[in-house]
Amino acid sequence: MKAPLAWLQSAASAVSARLGRESRAVRAARPLFEWALDALTLGTGVSVVLNGVEHLRVDPRHRSHFPASYEPEVCAFLRSEVRTGDVVLNVGANLGLYALCLGQWVGASGRVFAFEPSPDARLLLARHVRLNGLADRIEVVAAAVSDRVGTAPFFAAGIEGTNRLDQPNPDAPGAAMLSVAVTSIDAFCGERGIEPDWIVADVEGHEAAVLRGARRTIDARAGGVRIVVEMHPALWPASGGGREEMAQALDDLHLTPVALQGQQDPLREYGIVVLEARHPPMG
Repeated sequence: MKAPLAWLQSAASAVSARLGRESRAVRAARPLFEWALDALTLGTGVSVVLNGVEHLRVDPRHRSHFPASYEPEVCAFLRSEVRTGDVVLNVGANLGLYALCLGQWVGASGRVFAFEPSPDARLLLARHVRLNGLADRIEVVAAAVSDRVGTAPFFAAGIEGTNRLDQPNPDAPGAAMLSVAVTSIDAFCGERGIEPDWIVADVEGHEAAVLRGARRTIDARAGGVRIVVEMHPALWPASGGGREEMAQALDDLHLTPVALQGQQDPLREYGIVVLEARHPPMG
């Protein structure tokens, strides 16, 4: 089985390189190729290697969402810092790239709670968890995360990472509005009796609300929760906020953003940061 699969992938790569990945012929042939991949692997997915280190199995129809190189600085940081047995909240898990890596890093004694409100993305996320044999440690949670509990409009653009809570993402003008369940980190952790070691979030501009909704959890751990957040300053105004709101949220939580991708100003530039705890002011 391995030889025909390798031959098919090699042949497809050669044709794609010759004709162009987005040529009409390649686009027309892609569904048949992906069907063949799925058939040859007997539904077990195809193997991909992320950043030369992480070995994952993914749905062949969506392997382009798991590129060979993906945010290498961030992945290297998390890989070096996440420990066996850690509990991680992965907020905005999408198809599971980070969730799967985190599931491998925390080991069988750890737990990853992967929050994904988009039905399409969540279906594939759950499949990827199964394909990688990580159902014992990754729980898929069908909810968005904010600073409140209830329901809210969610603008879904299929499986793309531009899905967004409350307001449509300008980068996804054709998104369909759904009503989804919403929780907060404080509410979820309180209900489940969870004391997380990590919060890893990508919420397309909803970052301040997620942090506000985690205040009790962060305060209770007194600096014991490590937080990695993808910052989207250009999207903050769509949520009715901006730099000042984010700065206030960080001040209230005594957190300082430290760039992981070379940003000069993490509150003005898009990029992923680690939020480091600082001592509250005296008096």
